[in-house]
Order: sequence, then C-alpha cells, then structure tokens
Amino acid sequence: VNSVSFSPDGTRIVTGSWDKTVRLWDAATGQPVGEPLRGHTHPVTSASFSPDGTRIVTASHDNHSSIPFVLNDSGWVVGPKHLLFWVPSASRFPSYNPATILVMPRGGPELDLSRMAHGQHWQKCREQ
Repeated sequence: VNSVSFSPDGTRIVTGSWDKTVRLWDAATGQPVGEPLRGHTHPVTSASFSPDGTRIVTASHDNHSSIPFVLNDSGWVVGPKHLLFWVPSASRFPSYNPATILVMPRGGPELDLSRMAHGQHWQKCREQ
C-alpha cells in the first residue's frame, strides 16, 4: 500500500497500492467494500476522497512520457513546459522529494493567494 486516506465522514478508507489497484474499505470493520478498482498500468502512488466524500481521486505513473512537477534549486515549481510558481526559501521543505504528495484535510493549512503574482506579472513576484 502506497497511500491511505479516510473519507471526510470517517466511515471509509481508500488505499492505492503497488498492485495497481485502488481499494475501498469499511473503516469500522476493516473489510473491503466491493471489488478492487483496476485500470492503472503502474502502481498507484496516491488516493484520496473529494471533500464531500462522493468521489475518489488517484495518481499513478501510468504515462511515463509526462514530465512530473518539480521544485527546482531556484525555488520554481516547473511543469512539463512552464514555470508554474515560485516558492520562497522559507516555505520550502528541508528535503524536497518530487514523489512526495501532500493531502491537506478540510480546515487544515491554507494558502493565501491574495498577493500572488501570476500570468504576465510573474516578474514582479519579488516586489510583493
């Protein structure tokens, strides 16, 4: 198992596994709910519930031709073709790993993007 997440109401658990499956579990009994969900061609690296608990989202390295999002040495999060956003050094993790996936629960930490510089104004990010 690579990933475990509780549903918002705490009654179900979803897991993503090396065997390329996603499984739903009853949190009270520990018993599986239905059959494993199949479809990924590589191990499932992350699985989580939507905030309302009605959907499950999963991640896998199914398409090895796509380039992952990475935090480069200068602090930019880089996507397949573009610089996406810059992270100040005080906000970077001491040891960043591109395989790390964060899931923040509702009511957890929030990003304040009210002063975010984006689009054609990204050059001014150090001025704000």
